[in-house]
Amino acid sequence: MFGMIKMLPILIILAVAGWGYHTVTLGKAEKQIAQLESNNVILKTNQIQMEQALETEKKSRERAENNLQNQLKAVGELTEKSNQLKAERDEYLSIFKRHDMTRLARAKPGLIEPRINKGTAAVFRSIETDSKEIENAE
Repeated sequence: MFGMIKMLPILIILAVAGWGYHTVTLGKAEKQIAQLESNNVILKTNQIQMEQALETEKKSRERAENNLQNQLKAVGELTEKSNQLKAERDEYLSIFKRHDMTRLARAKPGLIEPRINKGTAAVFRSIETDSKEIENAE
């Protein structure tokens, strides 16, 4: 019994030391859990922001692709119209190359001059119409 009384202070010291160690260890663990929960909330918030950014980027890319398709279509139409106008120009130039208009104009000015003026006016109207179409396309 006397030996038990001598051991009692040692047992109390060991119990207090164990309780202190347990408290410190538990405090560290709770602090780590709190930090991990905080990180989890931050990561979830970042994930939501990244998903929203991805959606915005996808929509922007789709709009850019649609704009590109529209521009390519417009360029194709303008190229086709340009080719038609070049063919028409070449046709008119070939008429002038086949005929000696200077000689004919000197010989019959009353016959040639009104036709030339009418043709020039038509060409200017055509250029004006094409310029308006190009201006409206932009």
